[in-house]
Amino acid sequence: MPAWFDAFAEAVAADEQWYLTCGACGEGTLPPRTVCPDCGATDLSREPLDDRGTVVSFTEISVTVPKFHGETPYTVALVAFDAGVTLTGQLRDATAEDVAIGDRVALGVERREGETPVLTFRPA
Repeated sequence: MPAWFDAFAEAVAADEQWYLTCGACGEGTLPPRTVCPDCGATDLSREPLDDRGTVVSFTEISVTVPKFHGETPYTVALVAFDAGVTLTGQLRDATAEDVAIGDRVALGVERREGETPVLTFRPA
């Protein structure tokens, strides 16, 4: 995984999550990256991000990569934050039948020994 992902996952785990704002065009972006996806500028700064967001879309995953093989089916949600940025993560403590567009969820991170962290959401 890129270094920016590890830094973001560490910030989420410490409840110090952030998003990036472009100094050239003012757009916010998640997941973090090295250039603005809107204008291509590299003048990006970190801004605090609330850990709560709203589900804007979701889907149930039945066939997956080996890393999540024993966990299917699981639900992935696209969540919009008040800052105007969106992020995708796995929904925990709820199934696709339990979630609805408009539900509030809290951002978290799960770490497994020797594996890449997984961004998660739980009902808020």
